[in-house]
Amino acid sequence: MILQFAPPQSSLDKLDLALRRLVERNGFARVADAATFEAGEGFVLLLLTDDPQRSPESLDVAVVLPEALKALNLPARCYVADSVLSPLLARRFGLNRYPSVVALRDGAYLGAFSGILDWMPFVTELNLLAVAEPTRPPISIASQDARSCS
Repeated sequence: MILQFAPPQSSLDKLDLALRRLVERNGFARVADAATFEAGEGFVLLLLTDDPQRSPESLDVAVVLPEALKALNLPARCYVADSVLSPLLARRFGLNRYPSVVALRDGAYLGAFSGILDWMPFVTELNLLAVAEPTRPPISIASQDARSCS
């Protein structure tokens, strides 16, 4: 008998699996093209992710965000961007930390938060974003490594 072992999953494979679960189980839409992404009408949440090797919290937020939306009974159209498209979208919204949750209403920026939070602060942030008034996205101060978690 010859045993063959499958190679271990890479961090990007794990992220891809988490994003597929968001789409298949929670109705998220995957951003196909950052240049043409438009949120459309209504309340929209956009999850920006990064390679879990650099930002392990990307996997955590991919699990917590849909659960928080269910707990709050918060109707939102939800999108998720992979680690290739996220930096392009992050620049549009003045963000430089991953993961980030961006909120929009009728295409207008409402706000964002980054990283994983404890449960109550996480749902509180979502509630605050849901009732926020449109504002201008912050101006991003580019750092040498825009994917930094610090």
